[in-house]
Parts: sequence; structure tokens; C-alpha cells
Amino acid sequence: MIDTQNQRDDRNIDIDKVGIKDIRYPITVRDKEVKTQQTVALINMYVNLPRDYKGTHMSRLVEILNEHNRMISIHN
Repeated sequence: MIDTQNQRDDRNIDIDKVGIKDIRYPITVRDKEVKTQQTVALINMYVNLPRDYKGTHMSRLVEILNEHNRMISIHN
């Protein structure tokens, strides 16, 4: 299969913002009393696309999100 995203693009146009919008992602939040709450975050993830690339691997954005999944608290 041809990897279109990594092929050179001859249109010579930078794109400032490409990505995924409105990802609904489950998170755990710890409050001041150290209790936890389950909720769903609405996340947007974007990258810039230099003029020499035809595309980006959107699935890698979600991989990065999954790699950094941890409990959120008021202290971090």
C-alpha cells in the first residue's frame, strides 16, 4: 500500500491546522478531597502540515492521547 501522507506535495502550500476535532475521551479527575470523578473530555488535536507533505497520520494523534492517559488533579 502506498503511504500517501509521506509523499512529497508539489502544490507548495503550508496548512496551519489539520487534525481531529471533538474526540470524546473518558477521563478521571481527582478533586481537592482526593475523591475521583469519571467524566468525558471533549478534545481537539491538531498539527501543522508543512508544504512538502500530502497528509498526516491522524491515528497517531489518538495514540499519543492514549499514551498520556492518566488521572487529572488540581495539582497537575
